[in-house]
Amino acid sequence: MIDQYGRTIEYLRISVTDRCNLRCVYCMPEEGIEQLPHEQILTFDEIERVCRISTELGISKIKLTGGEPLVRKGLPDLLGKIKRISGIEQVTLTTNGILLKNQLDELMRQGLDAVNISIDTLDETCYHTVTRCGELNQALEGLQAALEYPNLRVKLNCVPMNQSEEEYIQMAEYAKEHHFDYFTTTLSVSPHKNAAKLNEIGLRLAQEYGIPYLVSDFKKKGGYLKSIELSAEYQLYRQDYCGCVYSKAAREREKQQKISQL
Repeated sequence: MIDQYGRTIEYLRISVTDRCNLRCVYCMPEEGIEQLPHEQILTFDEIERVCRISTELGISKIKLTGGEPLVRKGLPDLLGKIKRISGIEQVTLTTNGILLKNQLDELMRQGLDAVNISIDTLDETCYHTVTRCGELNQALEGLQAALEYPNLRVKLNCVPMNQSEEEYIQMAEYAKEHHFDYFTTTLSVSPHKNAAKLNEIGLRLAQEYGIPYLVSDFKKKGGYLKSIELSAEYQLYRQDYCGCVYSKAAREREKQQKISQL
């Protein structure tokens, strides 16, 4: 499939639930949202069927998301079924990390290829304020568990809010210390009342820590993202709507894996 901007579509995101165990201020109201009745949500068999049909259209990569996908019972089994579909090369997961530690072993046995973990701050008070009910230590335990698997690609997502510059630097230090090999910390800045300050912080992270820094450029069609002063360790692999930045080591590993499958 080719979209209106000439991009090849090979990647499909599937929301397995509208439920979440957090109430992040930028995502939903404190009281939550009106949840869909269970009978209106795709069954695992239906999701598997969608994936099978999608492969006939050129889809080879599936990302399971939510809500928080790990709140749905039996998710590892679903992941395994999708991974075994002919034509599916990669199945990944987005999560806030809270439930990840207890489910990761089974997810890996079922073939999980990569995980995107959202943690916006390393300050416990700020984290609880942003998520309204989350415990930072649980998210970090999930992140640490993921880093223990050498073949699991780990991406750390950070949404800039009103954190202090010190908090961003703390996150950058954490990313540098733990050597995320796929995508350290991303600060994606859309029109924001503090955009100028966030841009300044982002440049500092790029220059001092080699953190990939992306800023939205809404003047271009499709809301493309442009990179700013990436360090030599990272490269802009695909400048599309997602603005994917990969470490060169991870990109080379992915290349070798594809070669070995030929």
